[in-house]
Amino acid sequence: MRYVLKYPLFMLLLFSSLSNDLFAKELLITDIPIQEGGRIKPLDTYARNQSLAFYGKRKIKHEKLESIDWLLNLFTHPEKGLDQQVFNIRNPEVVNALELEWTNNFHRYSYNEIFPGVEKQLTLIRNIFEKKEEDRDVFESQMIEVYQNVMKFREIVSSLSCLLPLFTVQSPEAAQYLHIEPGQLTSYAHIMSHRESLFGISQGVLTKPESEWSNTEREIALLLYNLQQASSDEFAKSLKIIPPSENDSTGLWISPWELFDGRTIEPHQDKIIKALESFLVARFEGDEKSQSSALKAYKAGLLSYSGDRIDFSVLSKERWLNKAKLFTNSLVFYIIGFILLGISWMIKPDLLRKIAFGSLGVGFILHTYGIYVRMVIMSRPPISTLYETVIFVGFVIVLVSLVIEYIRQDGLGVFIGSISGAMLHYVGFGYAADGDTLEMLVAVLNSNFWLATHVTTIILGYGTSLMAGLIGHLYLIEKIRVPKDSVRLKSIYNNMFGVTLIALFFTLFGTILGGIWADQSWGRFWGWDPKENGALLIVLWQLMMVHMRLSGLAKPDKFALGMVLNNIVVIMAWFGVNLLSIGLHSYGFASGIAVNIILFTVFELVTGFGTYYWARSRKKLAV
Repeated sequence: MRYVLKYPLFMLLLFSSLSNDLFAKELLITDIPIQEGGRIKPLDTYARNQSLAFYGKRKIKHEKLESIDWLLNLFTHPEKGLDQQVFNIRNPEVVNALELEWTNNFHRYSYNEIFPGVEKQLTLIRNIFEKKEEDRDVFESQMIEVYQNVMKFREIVSSLSCLLPLFTVQSPEAAQYLHIEPGQLTSYAHIMSHRESLFGISQGVLTKPESEWSNTEREIALLLYNLQQASSDEFAKSLKIIPPSENDSTGLWISPWELFDGRTIEPHQDKIIKALESFLVARFEGDEKSQSSALKAYKAGLLSYSGDRIDFSVLSKERWLNKAKLFTNSLVFYIIGFILLGISWMIKPDLLRKIAFGSLGVGFILHTYGIYVRMVIMSRPPISTLYETVIFVGFVIVLVSLVIEYIRQDGLGVFIGSISGAMLHYVGFGYAADGDTLEMLVAVLNSNFWLATHVTTIILGYGTSLMAGLIGHLYLIEKIRVPKDSVRLKSIYNNMFGVTLIALFFTLFGTILGGIWADQSWGRFWGWDPKENGALLIVLWQLMMVHMRLSGLAKPDKFALGMVLNNIVVIMAWFGVNLLSIGLHSYGFASGIAVNIILFTVFELVTGFGTYYWARSRKKLAV
């Protein structure tokens, strides 16, 4: 492991480049807390997720815009945001249905380009909504997705329009009532905070005929009309950035527009809304000093809230995690390790193998730290969703691979660890593309004790089971390549058998703990749930292979084939049962993975049986 120290410069550069943000004493705009999906997250995460939903990536690449800057620009310049081409539509049928040009700017379109087509297709969209989700074809599903994205985008654009300086009066009398200077721009929120004064001066407008209005009253009438027009944005209530009232027991945050629905605005809410308004004005004017002052006032408003305290350090950690891209950097080092190992088979075998081992170690450190930071943010074990299990299984396999390589020092551990670590990172990135990866759990599953026992144990079983299958592949390949090298083959087989026993222990123990969890959560130890059956199948398959080996029914090559096929059982238990969309393990449901599972199964069957029979033919020739 000492070769990891060959990479101190990279680690120093990576963490030093991000440390200023992590340890910033003042509140950053990226760290503004927002409640979404049942948890408090930084505005940076919210912005990245919205960019991903509309654009398909977590930054607006063609404009070289970070997602947070894109979101803030939407808030301060909504009219420009409606013309910004951020909707990525890659289905030509959908493009044609919306009467758009297929060749337009890499299939990117703006709200103003899409909305007319959506309006024309409202009848079609209503008909699609009447269908069950499973009965919709690809075109229909994507039409619904575009419609929902358009509606959501419009809501986001209008979320802070009540805080923008869009109104003014020239009359000194009216300005005095509204506590502004004549000609000074002000917001809907400011005017509504003085609505009693506005009501007083608007009596003449409401009681006199228009011909008798004074100049001030005409100006007030125009202001009332503009306020009524602006209030059409009241539907925009998705941006939950205001803590609830002190006596609110629900803990549900509210949006700025919800403050003006007739409720009493409490002191902490008033401070927050005024600070946000000051920030938007300062950003609109490009005044960085005033932006900083506004954020200080905003934080003071949050701190004056006596409800559940907001942990700003957790918000900054999540924003740092978004920026650090630890799993992406980990993937890079896994790939580097594999490449160096491949080169070591041609030149400088000892030196390059050691450097490859170091590269695998650096990737593992980044992998581990990424999991740790996620644990700190969510205050629970990091194995609660399909995405998290993929990342954790990769961690387990690389950890065991490092131990094997440290003991053997022949490249076996680097080979298995680099391939499996990289592949599982890629699978994880696929799940990360669905949106927020730091999801809240349903109450029955959000039990730290059972997550730390059953789920951790069963995931360790998944990881070691897959590793045994990978070693099985390697054994059969080596049996073809060097059929007479009995020492090397026996060494690989011993590792495979040992890892299989470890996998059997974790899968068996994890399945038993799962029954206890089920009894505590749902009142029955075993209910033939698909997930339970999948775990049982893994245990039974591994027990069968171990007994066949101990009884002499399965020689090493047949045992290796059995462990390769065990990979199919694991994947079906891990992912395949989610295709059934039934059972109590609703936290694991997924869609769109059937093709990938079929391809994986075919690959394992072809390579497993192919190498097995090839190895047997080589053995006969060797004899």
